[in-house]
Amino acid sequence: MKVYVLIFVLVFSFILSSCIITSNEIVELRNDFAILKSEINILKRNQAELNSKMDILNNSLQIYTEKLEENKYKMSILAQRMDDVHSSLTQRMDILSKQLPKVDNSILPLPTELYQIAYNDYVKGMYDLSIRGFRDYLDKYPDSELAPKAYYYLADSYFAKKQYNESIKIIDMYLTKYSKDELVSSMLYKKSQCFINLGWPKQAKEIQDYILKNYPNSTEAQSIKDTQ
Repeated sequence: MKVYVLIFVLVFSFILSSCIITSNEIVELRNDFAILKSEINILKRNQAELNSKMDILNNSLQIYTEKLEENKYKMSILAQRMDDVHSSLTQRMDILSKQLPKVDNSILPLPTELYQIAYNDYVKGMYDLSIRGFRDYLDKYPDSELAPKAYYYLADSYFAKKQYNESIKIIDMYLTKYSKDELVSSMLYKKSQCFINLGWPKQAKEIQDYILKNYPNSTEAQSIKDTQ
């Protein structure tokens, strides 16, 4: 009989402990639910604020779009007026030129025209003409935007004619005037090639070492590495 009583007590204790655990879990779930509900409310408020900001942004974008269209329209009107002014000015100049006495109309070619003529001769291998053309260009427009390239093609024209000393002179003139130009590494390499062809390997190596040190990522540096 005592055994049955003991078993009953043990079973009852187990059931009671199970009920206590379940109750604790329910409390934890309620707390978790309350926290989750609070976080959801915060997200809703954030979403509302975001929607409000998006509305403001859309309104601002609409205003900017309208202003942009207005500016485009004004620019179109301005362009039309400029065309009208140009046309009117051209007509007036034509009338004025007819009233003036005849004069010598010979003028210097534009820098780009003179440069292009010399460059076309260079491309065709007509180096005597390209030398004359680039020298003429540099005499007339020594500080132009294309002057550095004119020096480059002039030096290369002398190089192609195997006039290495003349090529070196042009390169030195260029390096003195354009020490920071993008063609410096190319001109230095061309100078080293002149020294090689003149039989001066020591001077050529000094220049090539300088290129490797100061212009390591240039195509000229790569060419030097390939030949070493």
